[in-house]
This record gives sequence, structure tokens and C-alpha cells, in this order.
Amino acid sequence: MHQRSKAFIARLLELFYGPLAPLYPLLTYILFGGAWANWQRSVEKWLVSAARIVELGCGPGDLAAWLARPSRVVIAVDLSRQMTRLARRRTAGFREVCIVRANTRALPVRDSSVDAVITTFPTTFFLEDTTNEEIARVLRPGGLYVAVVAVRPTCWPLWMRPWYPVLQRLLGPLPANSCEPIPQPPHNARLKGEWVRVEQSSGVLCLWVAWKVHE
Repeated sequence: MHQRSKAFIARLLELFYGPLAPLYPLLTYILFGGAWANWQRSVEKWLVSAARIVELGCGPGDLAAWLARPSRVVIAVDLSRQMTRLARRRTAGFREVCIVRANTRALPVRDSSVDAVITTFPTTFFLEDTTNEEIARVLRPGGLYVAVVAVRPTCWPLWMRPWYPVLQRLLGPLPANSCEPIPQPPHNARLKGEWVRVEQSSGVLCLWVAWKVHE
């Protein structure tokens, strides 16, 4: 029953990347309050000197807008037509942000042209060989790939606390002391990565951090 419930939730969430996309920001706020944005922003630590960033699965564009700087270009990619429409609206005032509708398996970005590739709570593309090949292709030597993969919430919005036991079962367990049991991307000779565990007041995060080796 647990697997069936997770499969049902996954199919339901797919609707929020399609016809229900305008409700996606509301959904994340209802479920996690402001913690969702804080979890996404945990990538910033690795982007201090990044002048050119690609975000995979940008959704409604909130993180791309937050990362925008006068000295930085953010190329935000999503396959969903509805999400890219929302993201363009969200980032309309940011000349540094470019929203692109594209597949992560074929990024419209030049070879070795970006300082960082990021993604937060990615779907199955995180484990795809082709996507990881594309990430390695577009990163400059020494460039970083940072993915916020999983979270174990430790603080829920007041209105969600009665549902805490159900939500924890649906989210599944996150290792208490290590991220190692979580599936990681397939081996790629050009990307050297490791798990990084990040503790916030609202949750414990598992991030996959990889860098492109010099070719």
C-alpha cells in the first residue's frame, strides 16, 4: 500500500507541472511553508563566484529570480510549457535570467561555457546517464554541479502538523547520519562527486556536489 500511495502522489504531482502549474507555488507553501525556498537556496553556498549558471527543472522561476545578480547570468531550464510560462512571468524584471524550455538530455548550451549547474529536488533526470553527460559537457573544467536531492523536515507549518506522520511515510526515510544510501548519479569520468549533508532549522538536506575534472 505504501508503494501504491507514493505512486499515486507522484502522478498527482505531475499535474502540477502541467495544467495545475499555477498552483505549484501554493502547494509547496501549504506543505512546507517558507522552508521550501530555504531548502532550494542552500545551493548559494557553492555559487559565490559563479558568473554563469544553468538551473535544471526551474519550475516557476523563484530560485532563478533569487539568484539573479547584475554580474551573473542564470539560464533556467524546464521541460514543462506551463512552468516556463510561469517562470518567464516571475523573472520578467530580471535581464540576467534566461528561461528556456528544453530537455535536460539536450541542453541548448555551449560546451564548457558555464560555472555551475544546479537543480533542486530533481525528478528522474537526476539518475539519467544522458543528463549527466550533458552536465559534464556544459560545465567548464572545475565547474560545479549541485543538486538538492532529498530532505527530512524537522519543522512543519502549524497547519500541517496533524498530517506529519502521513507525510513522513510518503516522503520516506532520510538516513540519520549519512546520505550514502540514497541513489546517486551514474558514474561519469568527467564528474567527481560526493554527498554533502546540510542541517537547517527546518530540515536535514542531502546535496550531491560534483565538480568537472580538468580534461
